[in-house]
Amino acid sequence: MVMKKTIKLERYEGNPIMRANPAHNWESQHVSNAGAAIFNGKVQLLYRAEGDDYRKSCPTWPVARIGLAASSDGFHLDSRNDLPVIDRYNEGLPQINAVEDPRITQIGDTYYIVYVVTSLYGDQLALATTKDFIRFEKHGLLMEHVSQRTSGLLPEKINDEYVLFHRIMPNIWVSYSKDLKTWHGSKIVMTRKFNHWTDKKIGIGAPPIKGKNSWILFFHARDRDDVYRLGIAWLDLNDPSKVIKVQDEPILEPEMEYEKKGFVPNVVYTSGAVPLGDKYFVYYGCADQCLAVATVGREEVEL
Repeated sequence: MVMKKTIKLERYEGNPIMRANPAHNWESQHVSNAGAAIFNGKVQLLYRAEGDDYRKSCPTWPVARIGLAASSDGFHLDSRNDLPVIDRYNEGLPQINAVEDPRITQIGDTYYIVYVVTSLYGDQLALATTKDFIRFEKHGLLMEHVSQRTSGLLPEKINDEYVLFHRIMPNIWVSYSKDLKTWHGSKIVMTRKFNHWTDKKIGIGAPPIKGKNSWILFFHARDRDDVYRLGIAWLDLNDPSKVIKVQDEPILEPEMEYEKKGFVPNVVYTSGAVPLGDKYFVYYGCADQCLAVATVGREEVEL
């Protein structure tokens, strides 16, 4: 299937939309990598925040927690919580360094948040839920015997099963579960390509979004020079493990100074995208330092 033109994201001219807040010691250094969802007519952003304290097993890297902000128009923040909504406690692992990189999926009236727990023993996935973005309930580790990051749930069950997109290095996998505890049917969905902008590793960005004819997947990849870029792919509506098309060119790459220079240079990395009006709003972390947004027309990305 041939697209009419190469799809590119359009940066918001007011980027970055969020920076670290020195008034709060838990988010005083960096903010980035926000999961996104629509609730009560506003974009809810669960973002990675790093502050004054440092990780015991990696003393050069600050502890990460998850904060909450909201926006009515997708660009400007209406509110931003004074305290983190998900902290690094009661995660079922010893010596927790951080909770970070949340991805939000709505199924029914529940918002499922898959996030990363980092500890002395590696990185693992964890699950929390909310129905109101006020109270957040933790449900423990997902796939507790697998060390991994970069994961999110499909916003719809397939054959009455949850569908989890995740990354067992270096590729994108999919697995299925009736209860979010026991998983089966695991297989690779997308692979890196050598001598390509995806040649080091590839992972989902936002959880897939349901379009008219396919699931739309904004993904990220890292190349041999450690540059992170964003891409787009389309998955089969009935079998989201089946890839219909992948655009060969990235849809966004580090070009602006706030994307090229920061705590980790040359990084654009998305954890969340939402439909708002006639556009998709793609929220992305820049150089692990600040948060930005870019848009693309909804009709433009339909197959």
